[in-house]
Amino acid sequence: MAVLVTGATGFIGQHLMAALISDQCPIHVLTRDIHKAQALWNNDLIKVFQIDSIDQNQTTSLWKNVEIVFHLACGSFAENDMENYQKSIVMMTQSLLTQAIKAKVKQFIFVSSVKAMGEKTEHCLNENSPALPETAYGKAKLTAEQQVLAAGKDHIICSSVLRLPMVYGKSTKSSILQMVRAIYRGYFPSLSKINNHRSMVHVLDVVQAMMLIARNPKISCQQAYLVTDGQSYSTDQIYALICHALNRTIPRWCIPIGVLIFGARIGDFIQRIFKIPIPLNPKTLDKLTSSAWYSTKKIQTELGYRPQYSLTTALPEIIDQVKQLN
Repeated sequence: MAVLVTGATGFIGQHLMAALISDQCPIHVLTRDIHKAQALWNNDLIKVFQIDSIDQNQTTSLWKNVEIVFHLACGSFAENDMENYQKSIVMMTQSLLTQAIKAKVKQFIFVSSVKAMGEKTEHCLNENSPALPETAYGKAKLTAEQQVLAAGKDHIICSSVLRLPMVYGKSTKSSILQMVRAIYRGYFPSLSKINNHRSMVHVLDVVQAMMLIARNPKISCQQAYLVTDGQSYSTDQIYALICHALNRTIPRWCIPIGVLIFGARIGDFIQRIFKIPIPLNPKTLDKLTSSAWYSTKKIQTELGYRPQYSLTTALPEIIDQVKQLN
């Protein structure tokens, strides 16, 4: 039987594809960028379909023998572009679900985000915590989650949702890579102690979680799972881990939080007046100082998920990539 993957050319998607290919699994890739997909994979197991030009004959071929859908695609737009996120997340998910049910697909695995719950947390949240998304992206993801889980209500299709925090690994778009690069170049100052809690997860542990769901014949339908690396990081701890991995001494001096708040306001003013991006602004400061903390107990208990990576073990590879980019 085959699997269908959307978002295959993305950061997580490419790692999922590697795992599926190693399993010798027939894969149907549904993508907007057919040329990129064809350049990435020249394999008889892989059939590539362009999402914007599917006619009836292609639809039949697309769903032939498909047993599992991994839906990762979502698009990238301005944070509060509700219209485009509705189209790329909500409408696309509903269309895929309708077609999957018609094709009698067994499993539908939807990769979502903790932004569907809201990113500011005072305590460690779990799957039963209230979902209070703040952005257009988070609201669209939550609506799509509800669609996916509702489809599994009558066991028409077994549906699962994975909620991911910040995903790290070897990627030029990773926030961690950008922070490593800034510290490596000497642009990122030492911060005063920040007692926050941030959850993250390595991309290969995300793949592990998806494969656990796909390979588990007894999995319950309508399940949402939070997936992290099982660690809780403060911003100053992340800074210290990066400095240690770079073999650099942590500076004795640090910038007080009040100075950062003032600098963020100045950055916001410059952005609004001159329409140019400034690294320090209220949004980035909020990410540095707030908590986004989630429990992975459910997927560990129900599916035997065990994270294999932490930021400490992943940093050497990320640093090597930074050095190559510089």
